Amino acid sequence: MRMFIMFIMLLCMIATVGCAFYQAPVVPPGGLLFANTKAPMDVDTDKTETGTKIGEASTLSILSLFTFGDCSINAAAQNGNLKTVNHVDYSYTNVLGVYQNFTTIAYGD
Repeated sequence: MRMFIMFIMLLCMIATVGCAFYQAPVVPPGGLLFANTKAPMDVDTDKTETGTKIGEASTLSILSLFTFGDCSINAAAQNGNLKTVNHVDYSYTNVLGVYQNFTTIAYGD
């Protein structure tokens, strides 16, 4: 019985370690308790024109157990009716790891 309980505990630890915290592609320094950051996804923005339209797409994560939404660049472009994407930013909000929101922001025409 003791081995069975230890096995169940091990399975629970393995199941929660891999996705305990949502990790954005690029996260600027933020707080462990609270973070609200915006940053570019592009690294070569020397002469980038943002365009006249903006499209956004978001995902929402609750307790890092349930995640909803589509935050792809394609979804952001469709939501903003963009035919050409010139630049992409993102916004990331984390409150105690309980509430996490990741938004892709696409700029273009």
